[in-house]
Amino acid sequence: MWLSKEGWGVNRFCAMLYVVSFALMSCQAVAQTEMNPFLDPSLEPVVISPIYGELPCCGASKPNSNQSDLPASVAGNTGSHQDQDLLCITVMGTASTEGVDEAFARQMAIRNGLTFASLNHNVSVASDQAMEGFDVTRDATRFTSHTKIKSYQILEEGLEEPFDQYGEEIKRALHYRVKMRVCLTDDPQYCENLAANLYQPRLAIAPLVVADSYQARDISNLLAGYQTELNRRLSQQGYRNLTVLKNRLAVDPNQLIAPNLSPEVLEPIRDQSGAQFVLLSVLRSVSMHEEDSPNWNQVKRFYNLEVKPDSRYLEVDWYIVDLMKRTVVHQQRGGFDVKGDVRVGRERPFGSNAFFATDTGMAFHALLHKQVEDVVAALRCQPLETQIIDVRNNEYVLYLNAASGVKVGDQLAVYQRQGRGVEFQGVNLGHDEVPGAFIKVKRILPRFAVAELVGKKGVIQVGDRVRPW
Repeated sequence: MWLSKEGWGVNRFCAMLYVVSFALMSCQAVAQTEMNPFLDPSLEPVVISPIYGELPCCGASKPNSNQSDLPASVAGNTGSHQDQDLLCITVMGTASTEGVDEAFARQMAIRNGLTFASLNHNVSVASDQAMEGFDVTRDATRFTSHTKIKSYQILEEGLEEPFDQYGEEIKRALHYRVKMRVCLTDDPQYCENLAANLYQPRLAIAPLVVADSYQARDISNLLAGYQTELNRRLSQQGYRNLTVLKNRLAVDPNQLIAPNLSPEVLEPIRDQSGAQFVLLSVLRSVSMHEEDSPNWNQVKRFYNLEVKPDSRYLEVDWYIVDLMKRTVVHQQRGGFDVKGDVRVGRERPFGSNAFFATDTGMAFHALLHKQVEDVVAALRCQPLETQIIDVRNNEYVLYLNAASGVKVGDQLAVYQRQGRGVEFQGVNLGHDEVPGAFIKVKRILPRFAVAELVGKKGVIQVGDRVRPW
């Protein structure tokens, strides 16, 4: 028998303890579900079911033949390794069909569900309250999510029932509902923007600009060699969506060298290269000096003997400029002090093995390594953005190529400008943009892509911006 006379007291105590523990756990789960502030109370009851570790839900493809707005690798695959901080939850996303077609409402419902999911884990809450007398004059609360969406799977979707719970016909426009299984992670290797984990914006590398060309008189092939090394090393680091600009920038030595953000300068670069960002590098200093043994150097000069420089100062600034928004999104400076035989000689062109064997060449090697790592890190989570450049036969031509990571079948959002640009004190601050349509990539050619319409609420025009979301 399970219970004996001698062990009845101990076993009864263990059984009672098990019952009490199970009851407490059940109450805690109910309380967490009822107090969740991130679910729409108008929706059907949704069970929030957190599960840690690798899940079949996140590794399976979406049921039926429905397609998500992201590649299958995002909508299903989570990778083969175990992610210890992986959390999967089930949420419901909704969107109204008022003024839009069903396909457009579906995409908005997916994004609504992803927003709800991100607010169910690792959220910080900031509250701002003010009282005057005994009345609350200001009460504001901000929720900020610090988690990242790793993948998602659509479980159920469709329009809500046309009748309410009392059998009355719903007078307003029906809502499209999507039930989703969303997997979240705190892994720093993942970007907050889901599509940024898959897509790479196109980067144009501009030729090096030298502030004082006389300081670099002993280095041949400096401008083209530096640009070529950047392109080669960025490719080796895994950044594949690159292009090289041929035109050199004119420099006025009497003015401070800085990025020119005027449309007259940036728009031709964008039109010719199709790049979203441009990398500008400025060699501020490459000067040589004689610092060791100053007395002995004076004796050499007195007898007209050669005094060789023994130190050199390298300093490079680099800027990443957004060609579409005309802003500097990142800038950094790197430099080294070189001691030894710092003169190179023009028989050792920049980029050759002979050049990198010199003391100055080794410093440039370290400087290039630092710049490449910084640029890759700065662009790693930048969201992809392009524009519609032509409309023909109900198809939309995008300034996009396969190197960006976009594949046939991927769905992108089209953003439309609202009214004229916003200006303040003579400065153009940009345009207000709202999502106006969704398109699906049909064909990808070497320098552009062709997409078809999925859903819209407005007219798509040439110049509209296109983003994953």
